[in-house]
Amino acid sequence: MKLLKEPLVHFLIGALLIFGFFWATGSNRDPADYDIAIGKTDIERLETAWIQNFRRLPTDAELASLIDQEIKEEIYYREALRLGLDRDDPVVRRRLFTKMRFLDNREISNAEPSDTVLQKWLDNHAEKYSQSARYSFEQIYLGQDPDFGKQSATTILEKLKKSPESGEKWRQPLSLARAVRKAENAAIERQFGEIFSAQLNAVPMDQWHGPIQSGFGLHFVKISEKLPGAAPALEDVRQTVLNDWRAAQKAAQEEDAFQAYRKDYSVTIAGRE
Repeated sequence: MKLLKEPLVHFLIGALLIFGFFWATGSNRDPADYDIAIGKTDIERLETAWIQNFRRLPTDAELASLIDQEIKEEIYYREALRLGLDRDDPVVRRRLFTKMRFLDNREISNAEPSDTVLQKWLDNHAEKYSQSARYSFEQIYLGQDPDFGKQSATTILEKLKKSPESGEKWRQPLSLARAVRKAENAAIERQFGEIFSAQLNAVPMDQWHGPIQSGFGLHFVKISEKLPGAAPALEDVRQTVLNDWRAAQKAAQEEDAFQAYRKDYSVTIAGRE
């Protein structure tokens, strides 16, 4: 019992407990981990961040404070790693995942492909970049549920073909243009809706047709001009093509990098063979 009261025994027990903790957590207190060096590059980084925030150089006192904060953060960071605080933390896990993907793809993100490469990409995906057809047309809005009385829509349409002014009798008020000139499908969709735009290609030229449905109701439509879509020149869509090319290269690079990592791991999933 006297032995247990000795200070040296208390010290040894405490040391064993500390050793046991770090052994259990797998921590390795390498003496080199206690060396912190703030180099010229680190100081320049701190100064640059300060200038971006305050639009001026830091004073000597401010720079000293920045360096002290850098040292403090580094010490806490290393101590947190020794305690394993980075483990099983979804925020840290996601951040490291994101940084690894960034490191794997940084070359692709800054790549500047030649015009030959971009033109080949444009040619291989022409349907994505082709300009849509453009239409010029007139429309008579008939309402959501038009009442033609004893006449049918077909009868009224035949009269309209023979006498265009007769259509005014059936026109209902609508806050959209009666005539549209050389509008692309996207612009027509914004005004009349996708259903209306999709039906235009089947409308015969230079004669009244309908009724066709829009987001507002029914219309008689007469198309006077239909310009087919055309493949754009590279210069007209360069940035879009470049962004798409980089995205595709990045996705391929990510998959290659992941497969290179994955082959070194053995994965077991509960409930699966």
